[in-house]
Amino acid sequence: MIPGGFPGRFIDSVLNGDRDCVVKNLRTVIATVWAVITCTLFIQAGNGLQTDIIGLRADTAFSSGMVGLMMASYYAGYCIGPLLGHAIISRIGHASSIILCVLLAAGVIAIQPLVLTVPAWIGFRVVSGFALSLCYVAIESWIQGGVTNVLRGRVFGLYMFVQIAGMTFAQGLLNLCGAKNYGPFALAAVLFAIAAVPILAARDFRPPEVPPRPLKLSKLFHHAPLGAFATVFSGLSWAILFSFGPVYAKRVGFDVSGVGLFMGLAMAAGGMLQLPIGWLSDKVGRRGVIELLFGVGCLAGLFGVSAHSSAAILAAAALEGACVFPIYAVAAAHVNDSISQSARIAAAAGLVLLFGMGSLLGPAVCGWIMSAFGSDGFFALLAATMALGLLTTVYLHRSEETAVRIT
Repeated sequence: MIPGGFPGRFIDSVLNGDRDCVVKNLRTVIATVWAVITCTLFIQAGNGLQTDIIGLRADTAFSSGMVGLMMASYYAGYCIGPLLGHAIISRIGHASSIILCVLLAAGVIAIQPLVLTVPAWIGFRVVSGFALSLCYVAIESWIQGGVTNVLRGRVFGLYMFVQIAGMTFAQGLLNLCGAKNYGPFALAAVLFAIAAVPILAARDFRPPEVPPRPLKLSKLFHHAPLGAFATVFSGLSWAILFSFGPVYAKRVGFDVSGVGLFMGLAMAAGGMLQLPIGWLSDKVGRRGVIELLFGVGCLAGLFGVSAHSSAAILAAAALEGACVFPIYAVAAAHVNDSISQSARIAAAAGLVLLFGMGSLLGPAVCGWIMSAFGSDGFFALLAATMALGLLTTVYLHRSEETAVRIT
């Protein structure tokens, strides 16, 4: 238990709600997920750094449309990982799959700045997206296979918190090493390589089972339509903010350290809310929390459109990140609440695929919008995406309640 007054009691309740169950399963949970959680920290630090430097470098060399296409190609590769995850992981195992993929991602980012052409960078991004999505399939199936519904929101919230912490850490690294030389590319490669270390240390531990092929998307939409659509919109909004946030910040006048601050605030705000939002969704239900995040995210986007001072823009970024980044964890928990235990590992691959499909559209559309309407198109597109997500989830929420009443 965390000592202290109100803050201590609140943090303790977030981490240790349903205390008897948590105490009973704490050792098992730690033994199951510590390696992949630590691995995720370094993967996302490398991914956050590479996304920033690729966006900034590409914005000086290519048009907005080409930047959008190149950024979207990452998510094209990202969609391939879940489709091949079963075949690869069943053949070489979770640990070897993760190690192979982080080393592949390290190699790609190490050579990418040496060939500055659109076709080459599109190819590099496809390979990087494939490698990292396969990592996520292995990691998330590893986690989902060993966690019960009672703890699912909080454990998955912890996983997402670590992801955001890694990406936030990357913004500090960007401030230190800049974006104009080879150094940050090499540093991103090193971070990916370090991600293999905890997996090597835990190779004696075997996850519960090999993830099967992705659960058919039709089944995900049938059993948990709200969670499935929320996952798609989560990927769409995440990709817009993550891929074009550095480009937007640069175009409105921030220097490299300012770009790092812009992205760092967005990610830090999202990271700090992961555990409280996971706890809240366990306590009051996933649907209302998802709707709240979409609604406030829409308002944050509208605020960003009207923001003109640096302070207001940074505030809008923080508020938007606080809403965008936690959605996936709650949506994934909602989907897993609605399906059988035997299907949850297959669902992990299906959710990564759904997230990738949503993400595929984000950078391409944002590149076109910013070409046509300027920098304000960035926050305007985020507001529109979150508004559409809100309308969709409110409609599906009512539909699910009606179906429950009828049955």
